[in-house]
Amino acid sequence: MLDGLFRPRSIAIIGASANPYSIGHIVIKNLVEYGFQGPIFPINPKASHIRSFRAYKSVLEVPDEIDLVNISIAAKYIPAVMEECGQKGVKFAIVHSAGFKEVGEEGLRREREMVEIAHKYGMRVYGPNCQGVQNSDPDISAYANFTFVPMKPGNISIIAQGGGMGELLKLHLHKVGLGHALYCSYGNECDLTMPEILDYYGQDDGTKLIMMQTETFKDPKAFLEVASRITPHKPILAIKSGRTAEGSIAVSSHTGSLIDQGAMTAAMYKKAGVVAFTDADEMIKAAIAFSQQDPPDGTRIGLITNTGGPGIAAVDEAINQGLSLARWSEAGKERLETSLYAEASTGNPVDVVATAGPDHYFAAVDTLLHEDGTDMVMVFFVTAPFVDLDGIADRIEEAAKSSTKPVVVVIETIDKWAPLIERIRKAGVPVYEFPEDGVRALAAMSRHRALAARPREDPPELSIDHAAAKAIVDRFAGRGEYLPQDEAFALLRAYGIEVPKLARVSSEDELAGAAKAVGFPCVLKVDSKAVIHKSDEGGVALNLTDSGALSAAFRQMQERFDGKDAHYIVQEQKAPGRELILGAMESPGLGSLVIFGLGGIFVEVMKDVAFSVAPLSRPEAQEMMREIQGFPLLEGTRGEEGVDLAALEDLLLRVSRLAADLPGIAEMDLNPVFAYASGVSAVDVRIKIA
Repeated sequence: MLDGLFRPRSIAIIGASANPYSIGHIVIKNLVEYGFQGPIFPINPKASHIRSFRAYKSVLEVPDEIDLVNISIAAKYIPAVMEECGQKGVKFAIVHSAGFKEVGEEGLRREREMVEIAHKYGMRVYGPNCQGVQNSDPDISAYANFTFVPMKPGNISIIAQGGGMGELLKLHLHKVGLGHALYCSYGNECDLTMPEILDYYGQDDGTKLIMMQTETFKDPKAFLEVASRITPHKPILAIKSGRTAEGSIAVSSHTGSLIDQGAMTAAMYKKAGVVAFTDADEMIKAAIAFSQQDPPDGTRIGLITNTGGPGIAAVDEAINQGLSLARWSEAGKERLETSLYAEASTGNPVDVVATAGPDHYFAAVDTLLHEDGTDMVMVFFVTAPFVDLDGIADRIEEAAKSSTKPVVVVIETIDKWAPLIERIRKAGVPVYEFPEDGVRALAAMSRHRALAARPREDPPELSIDHAAAKAIVDRFAGRGEYLPQDEAFALLRAYGIEVPKLARVSSEDELAGAAKAVGFPCVLKVDSKAVIHKSDEGGVALNLTDSGALSAAFRQMQERFDGKDAHYIVQEQKAPGRELILGAMESPGLGSLVIFGLGGIFVEVMKDVAFSVAPLSRPEAQEMMREIQGFPLLEGTRGEEGVDLAALEDLLLRVSRLAADLPGIAEMDLNPVFAYASGVSAVDVRIKIA
């Protein structure tokens, strides 16, 4: 448990100073100003008092027990100080100081020494190179941090790797009157890990939702396990910085070129049920709604406006966000028609018109909230000097309280009527400036509900020859090379994946036997470590219908690839089908990522692909297929026959299981896979061993 860090009974500040610009001084100032409920012990070998507190030369002189220390001294002195903290029985040490692994080998050595000393005494280290922690619970009120955003109780807990991003999240919650429950910016993560902190947040009764910002994942598998436990009952909203780091992985396969930091993070978030964002402003506005409302049960939105244009903008954004427009029952339509002005529009959006008063707004909001076909409501109004604005605010609040469905309000006004906004916010109804913001916040809540409600199953048992597959990978372990084509296809066969008949040849004399085994028409392919993209280099000959054509193609390739230690594959030519790409790629610390998408131009130009963490459960495979924009082509559209979705699902399950079972595989491309009305076949494969 991390109570000693987030619920400390006493805190010592090592590096406490009378200098108002020092970190140690600011930590004491924050603890005092926000009313920390336990004793505070400044540690400074040269001072007798700091602020109104007696100072101690060492933690060993402090007469009481110490749960937590904040350390802000030069890095070179910290090992000695850590030894004293251990002897004192300190439970947790926050190390604000920099000068550790972020500065190179010497800093890394110092960091390891610090952790070794701490662990010798059963102490945990938080940081270094970090801000600290906060707990706004009035029974604790610990601002053990050197930052500036005011702390007040709230139900959002924040975990940030970057201190600047952490402050940004806190600041913008503060600007709309919201506080936070727990806060931390954890820095180098030398000992106490982000997943451990996240797990603590997940068990905290005062935390309704978690916002997190990360730059790197020290232990992505641990994060995935912890987040997956939390999200069914508590939302996690997350943003990752550095999603598109260039040159992070050098690859030659299609799969590798499509996977970047953003794709890896998105796949992990999806599997864990985390609501992912790429925009901090959007995440903060969603958190405001989560903090004050419960998520909707579905995707059907009801819109109310007193002017046309913003209503249209809200409709467009709702559709873009995957929401659907609610429809009213006959009784609902009748109530709207009898309650609103004759000029009002009772469709969706409901336009109550500019002269609408408090009763009109109440009737519209109350009607939509009580419609079975409505899951959420957004109200837009431009303040007008010719209506009772205070009354409208009161009646919106009254209607919103009559239902558990979420309601957000968008108000266009000037400073003169700003108190209206505060009034509605204090009633627990989120308020935004733009219709798109209101819709996006509701859509984020809907995404969380859908993620939390997903069926959770273990990956299914599959009939595979694991021993044969492992033997193939083990034979090539450690080489960092692509498997020979016949071995790669044999690996797929061991996992029950349908592949064409094929034979490996090295000389023209072997062609006749190969052709007899494979049959005509057939395909001839070069197989050489020196030839990466066979088709581009003339290493594939299609539609070979007889022995003469096969021999001619073989002689041409021999001449073209002379000196490249080439072998050749004679392969059954499959009938064309819908081209797909499936693949997998090693993701250090996480396992393997699986890729799925349409082949041909769809992957080369449009990059219409989906990613998931292996292995897949059956629901995850089904979700992955439906995630690509081209899924309607697989179902069948405009008179075209669809493909065998059951066979495709089985293929995804087997590819993901292969990647998960055999971590020696660095990259794997099945490209193309032909999908038919009945069955699928992987007609080309590239597998690189780590």
